[in-house]
Amino acid sequence: MAGGGTLLTFPALLYSNVGAMIANATSTLSLLPGAGASLWGYRKEVGKNYATLIKLMIPSVIGGVFGAFLLLSTPPEIFKRLVPYLILVATLLFVIQEPLSRYLKSKVEKAPSDEPELPEEASFTWATWAGAMTFQFFVAIYGGYFGAGAGILMLAAFGLMGFRNIHRMNGIMNINALCLN
Repeated sequence: MAGGGTLLTFPALLYSNVGAMIANATSTLSLLPGAGASLWGYRKEVGKNYATLIKLMIPSVIGGVFGAFLLLSTPPEIFKRLVPYLILVATLLFVIQEPLSRYLKSKVEKAPSDEPELPEEASFTWATWAGAMTFQFFVAIYGGYFGAGAGILMLAAFGLMGFRNIHRMNGIMNINALCLN
């Protein structure tokens, strides 16, 4: 599990005197090749989860478009003033990534190995899906607006929902990150 690339590319672009909004868009666009590779790399893990993908891709696309609209509606001088806070949020999310990864891995290791290979989400209630889709919508707004750390938020939500397969979680997260970007 990686992450935090935006914490390098975005400040580097700012340092090279690119405007904050252009740096944000450029940094987001630079994520696309990695997202394409992730689609290929996780194809087996997410292939069984078509229904999950659809349920989460819809709020990802809608929220991402809404976040991009908010970004384009924000005057550049206001966005420039928000940047330190956005970087702080992204940095905090990046910092919690390692403990979150350990926690999720421990859940995977504690799961009985003789369980049937059914997707975890087969037992999710309507309320679980409604909450997950609502959370994904707000993550997507953040991702469409700025983006750094959105993947970490998605993984945390999947873990709290009860997903146990970290590879499946990463695959679903990567596809949804592509949708919101």
